[in-house]
Amino acid sequence: NEGLIKFAEWRLKAEEDFLSANVLLKNNGAPATIAFLSQQMVEKYLKGFMVLHNKSFEKTHQLDDLLRSCMALDNDFASFIDEVSFLNGYYIESRYPLNIKEDIFMEEAREALEAASKIRNFVLAKVEI
Repeated sequence: NEGLIKFAEWRLKAEEDFLSANVLLKNNGAPATIAFLSQQMVEKYLKGFMVLHNKSFEKTHQLDDLLRSCMALDNDFASFIDEVSFLNGYYIESRYPLNIKEDIFMEEAREALEAASKIRNFVLAKVEI
């Protein structure tokens, strides 16, 4: 199945983000990087779910747009609107100093990784891997 092969490629990259974020969290790494990796992991899992179903997507880092596309395939994704809204800002905020409105602390980074992990587990269960 070509869709499953493409999903596996996205999953591999998403799991690198998951592993890296967990290592940083365990070792008191940079909270902004943990939050960024959490956002990236969700982005890759949502894109992976779309390619699994042979759906294309525009080049975007907006998790809310990607979630809406996944909801069109499976409305169960609607249960993650809050998590996606929370994670969406970390793509820009954690990468560029001028856009950081406040510091990201470790507790917030932990919450970001927990939110991303929920979506990760959900997608993996949907794919039944």
